[in-house]
Amino acid sequence: MVLRAGSRGKLGSTTNAKSVRTIFELRAIQVQKGRHLAAPRKLSIVVCNKNAAEGAISIVEVGKTALRSAPPTTNQRARICESSLRTVPSTNRRARFCGPRASGARRYRRLSAEPPQPSKSQTKVQSRKKSTHAAIFRLTSNNILVLVKFNKFNKSFVREEPFDLIKNLPLVGESYQEALKLLKNRYENKNRIVNEHICNLLDLRTVGKSTASNLREFVSAIRQQVAAIKNHNPNIIYWDHILTCIILRKLDGYTSRAYQLERDLDAEPSLEDLLCYLDKRALALEGTDQSHHQQPQARYGKVAAHAAAADKPPTCLNCKSTNHKLFNCKQFQLMASKERIDFVKQNKLCNVCLGAHFSKCRFHFRCAECKGPHNTLVHYNEPALAPPVTLTGNNNSNVLLPTARVKAIAKDGTEVHFKALLDSGSQVSIVTSKLVQLLGLTPKQSATNIIGISNAKNHLKYCVPLEIHSLKSTFKTTVTCHVTDQITSQLPQSKIKLDELQLPSNIEWADEQFNVPSDIHMLMGANIMFQVLLPEKSSVTPANNSGKQSPAQNDLHIFNTHFGHIIGGSLPTGSIKGQILCNKVVLKCEMDLNETLGQFWTNEKVPEIFSEKSPEHELCEQIFQNSVELKDKQFQVPLPLKLPLSEVKETLGDSFNLALKRFHNLEKKLMANPELFMQYKQFIHEFLSLGHGHYVDIEMYDINKQAAYYMPHHAIIKPESKTTKVRSVFDASMKTNKKVSLNDLQLNGPVVQRDLFDIMLLFRLGRYTITSDIKRMFRNILVDPAFTSLQNILWRDDPSQPIKCIRLDRVTYGLKSSSYLATRCLIELANRYENEYPLAAFILRNNTYVDDVLYSHNDLATVREAKQQLCSLLSLGSFNTHKWSSNNELVLSDIPLEDQHFDSIDLQKDNYNMKTLGLQINTKEDNFIITSPGTFDTNLLTKRSILSYIGRCYDPIGFINPIIVVAKSIMQKLWINNTDWNSCPPTDVEREWIQFTEDLRVMEPIQINRNVRFSDEDTVELIGFADASSSTAHGCCIYLRVTTPTGNTTLHLLCSKSRINPIQKKGMTVPRLELNAALLLSKLMSKTYDTLKLKVNVSKVYLFSDSQIVLAWLKMELTNLQAYVANRVNVIRQHTVSWQWLYISTDNNPADLVSRGVRPHELSSCEQWWHGPRFLNDSEYNFPITETNTSSDLPEVKHCLVLSSDHGSHTGPLEQKATVAKQLMGSLPASRVTSTNRAFVRVGVDFAGPIDVKLSRGVGGVGRSWAGGVGACVAGGGGRGVRVPACRRCAAAASVRSARRREVDWRARAAPGPPRPVQRAHSLHITRLHRSNHPKSW
Repeated sequence: MVLRAGSRGKLGSTTNAKSVRTIFELRAIQVQKGRHLAAPRKLSIVVCNKNAAEGAISIVEVGKTALRSAPPTTNQRARICESSLRTVPSTNRRARFCGPRASGARRYRRLSAEPPQPSKSQTKVQSRKKSTHAAIFRLTSNNILVLVKFNKFNKSFVREEPFDLIKNLPLVGESYQEALKLLKNRYENKNRIVNEHICNLLDLRTVGKSTASNLREFVSAIRQQVAAIKNHNPNIIYWDHILTCIILRKLDGYTSRAYQLERDLDAEPSLEDLLCYLDKRALALEGTDQSHHQQPQARYGKVAAHAAAADKPPTCLNCKSTNHKLFNCKQFQLMASKERIDFVKQNKLCNVCLGAHFSKCRFHFRCAECKGPHNTLVHYNEPALAPPVTLTGNNNSNVLLPTARVKAIAKDGTEVHFKALLDSGSQVSIVTSKLVQLLGLTPKQSATNIIGISNAKNHLKYCVPLEIHSLKSTFKTTVTCHVTDQITSQLPQSKIKLDELQLPSNIEWADEQFNVPSDIHMLMGANIMFQVLLPEKSSVTPANNSGKQSPAQNDLHIFNTHFGHIIGGSLPTGSIKGQILCNKVVLKCEMDLNETLGQFWTNEKVPEIFSEKSPEHELCEQIFQNSVELKDKQFQVPLPLKLPLSEVKETLGDSFNLALKRFHNLEKKLMANPELFMQYKQFIHEFLSLGHGHYVDIEMYDINKQAAYYMPHHAIIKPESKTTKVRSVFDASMKTNKKVSLNDLQLNGPVVQRDLFDIMLLFRLGRYTITSDIKRMFRNILVDPAFTSLQNILWRDDPSQPIKCIRLDRVTYGLKSSSYLATRCLIELANRYENEYPLAAFILRNNTYVDDVLYSHNDLATVREAKQQLCSLLSLGSFNTHKWSSNNELVLSDIPLEDQHFDSIDLQKDNYNMKTLGLQINTKEDNFIITSPGTFDTNLLTKRSILSYIGRCYDPIGFINPIIVVAKSIMQKLWINNTDWNSCPPTDVEREWIQFTEDLRVMEPIQINRNVRFSDEDTVELIGFADASSSTAHGCCIYLRVTTPTGNTTLHLLCSKSRINPIQKKGMTVPRLELNAALLLSKLMSKTYDTLKLKVNVSKVYLFSDSQIVLAWLKMELTNLQAYVANRVNVIRQHTVSWQWLYISTDNNPADLVSRGVRPHELSSCEQWWHGPRFLNDSEYNFPITETNTSSDLPEVKHCLVLSSDHGSHTGPLEQKATVAKQLMGSLPASRVTSTNRAFVRVGVDFAGPIDVKLSRGVGGVGRSWAGGVGACVAGGGGRGVRVPACRRCAAAASVRSARRREVDWRARAAPGPPRPVQRAHSLHITRLHRSNHPKSW
């Protein structure tokens, strides 16, 4: 019995079976976690007897399922031959002889059995691999002479643990049985193999669509698994019901229902019947598909070429790929629009779906650009003949739209007043969803298309009936309004000056604030407007000096309505305060303005360093230390990801389409500005010429394996920059189709540099300075090539060219980890070469902020040496410096002019002003310069513009805190008044703000000496002041007191901080505000002291406050203070444990200027602010020790009741100070009023109730309890104490236990000695109850 290669699965016979040799090939594939770990190795099996075919076929089946353990049946062999064996192509069909050449030798074709790729559902890999080894060796043990020949190594078919079992056996024939025995004992596990087959059945892929191929594969997989299970002879008598249920759940709904309709409902379900039905359905589908494919051939008379079944036709005509269609082809999307159109025309494709069909397209896509009936990919933009020109002019015909204030009744009965717009050109009325929500109404579904200007359509889905009432009369009406999110912008768009108009007097306006911009919550259509109109009408005459009225200014009219008088029409010139906008574009803001304002207050906090590191920081640091490399004087780092790189693709998703859309938007913007486009293109070309990126073929990425991320980019314009006025910033926060961005997958590293506050303080301590900038710091660091596929951008130099992909090879700004990687490389450079370059290492650690270097020292030679070391150290990491500047020309003598900050033109103009970390400095005068942020446009006075103007006042050190405090207090008033962002502030706030901006405008530039002069022989002290104002703010300031050996003493303002007082309903007491000021001073002084000790030896620190209460709190025990005060006093003590607190009067306290504020033009001449109190300028001044009053009369102190006697004392805290009320008393027993000698001698108990008490903070937390066990202590001196515990149950036993417990508790606190009897109300009743429960204890 032999298997003929050309018989396609048929078994035939021959007369000379012994002389026949059939050659099979089996690929041994090791599988682990669904992946091929080793290259396939061919296993040739030569069969020499009748059973050879069966044994060989069994091994082929093992190679396919990795689990077959016994020779298959005849039918199974036929299926195996049909599905598993295929002939080799004709090029390999050459004659091959097995053994010596003989005249009668027969030649056979070579067969190859290809095992299918392992499915993802195979999770238990080790079990399958072990069972495979045991099955192969077991199948060949039935008296079959087998010769196993491997291509490279004889034992390479088994690996790892199986190979270790047999690797020491000699390569002789006798070792085969020994190897088989070892493997069989180790791996033959029948129960586990059967379980694996059952798991495969449960993990079968669901048939989503019933096609012939899908059903064939599904049935074949089931038969293989079932046959494999039966080969192990398990007990499978009642398994048809189970398998049928499993298989039906894997089928699509239509096939499952068809089977239920066709089968015999009276018979038991059978697995074989179900599989036969699926075979018949697949056969029927094959016939249908064949006839369907032959119809176009018969219709058009074309001859179809016969192809192999395994050859799948390409679905993309551009790249000939079978994985995607044309509209998803990246090559096609990157082509120029004209090339895409030509490609579609040449291939006669549909302009809508980009597919090839002859009938009308069933899709109805619209172009996203022109809304035309074609695909967006074949849209063609006509090139502009000339650059666009923007014309600017004045529009004198400003129109005021009529508005009215009306009211509506909410669902809960409250009245809601809102502003409505009357529009005679609207056929419907509209309300905002915010108003509907406020009224508590429930909208009804009503699909309506609202057609506006240029036939623009808006689809509204809901409507609501609304009853509106007039505020001036009893008029009311009901109208059905459609619901939308926003009707229009604020009306009027700018404030109107009423003094420019001559309005009639004694008129009831429908909207009394028609001249103030406000939100519109309702649009009344023509049906409402003409219903409310009354016959009276008048005109408005503009007021001018001549008293005459121009023809263009007489179109403002007043109409009387049921809502009151409305006004509308053309406005005269000059009556509008600000600019009128015809269109309003609302852009989505990523950060809420309230959060921005919150960050504004957060910036005023003292910089804090937390020693604890988050796990994310620690992991990021560990990845950097384990993978950073310094090769050829250049760092190479990986991107710190939260998950392995192999799992990024599945998690990240596709970003190409979104990045392509963003690039087209960028291209439109650049085409509208040719100058900007040329600068941006020059930046991209420079980026490529420096080797920081390179072009790649987008098709080189394996979309099935390799992760790729495409980043959008946009231009950042910085006109004041001397080197790069336009640069590109990349957006790695763009979400992919899976709502995940690259930044979401990156780790956020810790901050490794000092903060801006420290660097600026250190910069002031030194006579000579150097400042520099590290050139292209981010882009000097290489990214590991394994991660560069995540850094791709799209670009082309001209819209007529195809779009190309640029891969970024360097650390890129815009990524979450870029700042950490760049700064961490500088610290790594300092750590590696600290011994060779100690000054440069100190500068990189303590005087560098990102890429800006600021260093100062009193010795000129040290500064020059530091400059040389810095250049040498940075060159070891391929970092270059430029923009050098110094206050001494000798320092820059060896620096080329092109690498200096000031060029020859600046030097000729004597211009030495530059910005250093946001602060303007004059290097020649060595002064900081603080100027006004500019003129404020009072015509655009809103809450938004006020906040924007305050944000321009940049002061990281606190030089002008007295000025900023005033601005922040105005902002707080706007917040308290709940002013809208686009609304004008109240009149009083507006007046205060205008006065403040006027003072800023006339303020002279403030010049502050950068250098705080001192020497090593001088005595240096830190002096701090704290103060608070009940109305504005609390703050602090710190001075450096330098005393020379000759007795000359000077004070220099170092820094200050301020905080606006918090908003509270009851307000905050002045002592608490003073305590917060002291807390702020302690934090700021601790931060300043830790920074200055790097350069200065501070001898002493003194802290001043003008609050005697706060100074007394700082000396009291924490247990005697209320929680609010005690917590803050504890923090202050921790920061100032070795420093001295002193008292200062308010007049001499410079921190009073911070708490109350100063007018801008007065600050520059305020001597006390810049140089501190005068008495501290005296070198012989001795700091006295302040004696404070720590009596119990202080606020926020816990008061205690002290009961004393000859036997001791008892102290117990009470919540309030105990005072005895004087009242008329009745006749009391002597024991109640007579003084005793000991505490707790006489104790009484009573029981009362019920009393309502609050049991919890939640809703419904009020419960009823009984106050039981009221104990009264009569002590010596007439002292008394009372406790009122709660008893949850009003039961006799509970009351007795409560009373008894209180009695024992109070007696235990008494002094030693015999106790007196306990006084009880209704003592007989209590005694009986207690004796009934405890007869021996009373």
